[in-house]
Amino acid sequence: MTTPNTTMPLPFWKPGGEERQLRVFISHRYGDDRALYDGVIDALNRQGFSVQDLSLTEDQRREGPQGGRLPRLTIQAEIAARIYSSDVFIAPGRVATGRSPWLTWEVQTATVSYGVPILFVRERGQQRSTQLIADVAALKLPHRVCDPDKHLIARNVAELVSVRPTWGVRLSETDPNLRFRGPTREALDAVMTQTPYHPRLKDYAPPVAEKKRGIFGIFGLGR
Repeated sequence: MTTPNTTMPLPFWKPGGEERQLRVFISHRYGDDRALYDGVIDALNRQGFSVQDLSLTEDQRREGPQGGRLPRLTIQAEIAARIYSSDVFIAPGRVATGRSPWLTWEVQTATVSYGVPILFVRERGQQRSTQLIADVAALKLPHRVCDPDKHLIARNVAELVSVRPTWGVRLSETDPNLRFRGPTREALDAVMTQTPYHPRLKDYAPPVAEKKRGIFGIFGLGR
C-alpha cells in the first residue's frame, strides 16, 4: 500500500461560484457621516459579510457634488459604474437631501436604471418622508428606510441583500444585435480595475516548503 503524497500543493482559490465580498456604495460618506458608516461596515463584517466599500473618498469628493449640483459627466460615468457593480446602495433620507439633483440622479441610477436595492437613512426621529422615498415606494422598487443607527443599518442591508452575494455582474453584451444596458465600458473597466471583485475569504497561498539542509549546513559549513 503506497502512502499518499501530502507534499503536493493543493488547489487554492480561483474566481468561481463561491461567496464574495459584499460591495456597498454609500452616498455622501464623508464628514459627519464617516464615523456612522465606519461603524456600519464594521457591523456588517462582524455578521460575516466582509464589505468592499466602493464609496467616494474625501479626495474624490472635491471632484464630485458641490452644493448638490450634478458634477461633470465624466464623474457621473464613474459613479454610475460604481453603483452598477454594487450589491446595495445606501443614501441619506433626510428631508433636505430629497431636493438634491445629485442625490436624485444617484437614486434614479441605482433603482430605475440598474435595479440595485437601496437603503435610505433618515434623521433620528424624522416623521416626514421625502418625495423621493415616496416615489421609490410607489414603484415598489426594493428599498428600506431606517434611523441612523449602525446596527439598524447593517440589519436592513443584510435583509435587502437577503443572501451573501456570489460572482456575477453583466460586464458586456456578446450579441452584436443587443445593446449593453449598463455604464460605459470605459468607466466600468476603470472601476473594476480599481475595485475588482474579491472573495469573502482572502486567498490562501500554499506554504513554502523549507529546503532540508545536510548535516554540514546545520553547523554553517555548507548547504
